[in-house]
Amino acid sequence: MKLNTVIIDDEPNARENLQLLINEYCPDLNIVGMASNIKQGKILINQFEPDLVFLDIAMPGGDGFELLKEFEDRDFSVVFITAHSEFALKAFKADAIDYLQKPIDIDELQKAQEKALKFSYADSLAETNSDQVTSEDEIEKISIPTRSGYIFIENKDILYFKANENYTELILADGSKILSSKTIKRYEEKVNPHIFYRVHKSFIINKHNHLKELSRQMGNFAVMSNGENIPIARRRLTDFMKVIS
Repeated sequence: MKLNTVIIDDEPNARENLQLLINEYCPDLNIVGMASNIKQGKILINQFEPDLVFLDIAMPGGDGFELLKEFEDRDFSVVFITAHSEFALKAFKADAIDYLQKPIDIDELQKAQEKALKFSYADSLAETNSDQVTSEDEIEKISIPTRSGYIFIENKDILYFKANENYTELILADGSKILSSKTIKRYEEKVNPHIFYRVHKSFIINKHNHLKELSRQMGNFAVMSNGENIPIARRRLTDFMKVIS
């Protein structure tokens, strides 16, 4: 299955050159649209819901980072393309899977394709695992995309998820932490609802394996097995109490 791809770049020659390179050297990518600015780019993304976006940074009328702010919980991968190397760090902080400098190197472009395919595969695997849940006690593993690749963790080993801008921290039962390149909303959509519950805009807890008690002293908190107090949003409290009862 090919990844539907959008190209957003204000330079016509750059768009056409990237299109030619993708068609020639990236057989797993299917270009569904191209745009010359962030306004057109937003329309294309909403229309085609692509798997991958090649995004220029410096464009008239707004840069690529401004476009991404319109998709806070985006479900597509991003590869930045630019002639300016000073944007590299900011690009990765914006949760890009890769960063290509113009003129685009074919080998680097193919590596970006492979990264996008791996991210898409991890998403598909997570959806399959979620669809196959049959009981609260079933042992599952969840795929976690990181900067270095993917790791797989059993649900019972996760204490909670914590939002960190466009990233998510996983706090594990052994005290270790993992920084993932997915938003907490994506995890809310993927995790087993028998095991996890989003108690707050910034937290998803493992209620099945690690919820120790519900404390209503000095506010509403979920007390976890490691002794940490996780805040429970007031609007989620009633439903949460029904779930744990």
